[in-house]
Amino acid sequence: MEENKVIDVDLDNKEVGEVQIADDVIAVIAEIAALEVEGVYAIAGNKNDIVQTIRGKKASKGMKIEVSDHEVFADLSIVVQYGVKIQEVCLKVQEKVKNSIETMTGLDVQSVDVHVVGVDFSKTKAQEEH
Repeated sequence: MEENKVIDVDLDNKEVGEVQIADDVIAVIAEIAALEVEGVYAIAGNKNDIVQTIRGKKASKGMKIEVSDHEVFADLSIVVQYGVKIQEVCLKVQEKVKNSIETMTGLDVQSVDVHVVGVDFSKTKAQEEH
């Protein structure tokens, strides 16, 4: 996820230049969008990724973003809160991530694959109030 993607900017048929978007930027957009969905506790992380440590780059936190020919393919691993309808949460994550990436970058999102890798059993706010 280190390549920058080049987008030609053409405003009113005047070529202005190029815009480069790093894959890491798209990953951050996807992460923030996923965490905004109710029922998502966290993005699952790969804490011991030796390649990321050697490169000195921020870990992708359970996310893989591929961009080719102005198309984005996103793969996310999430932890959901106990008691939610997992299928509904995943559908909302897919929609939110797709819309956020397309709106902010202008790229076409071809797929958003969501993998539920855990469930958080800590008390929710509603349970703490009782």
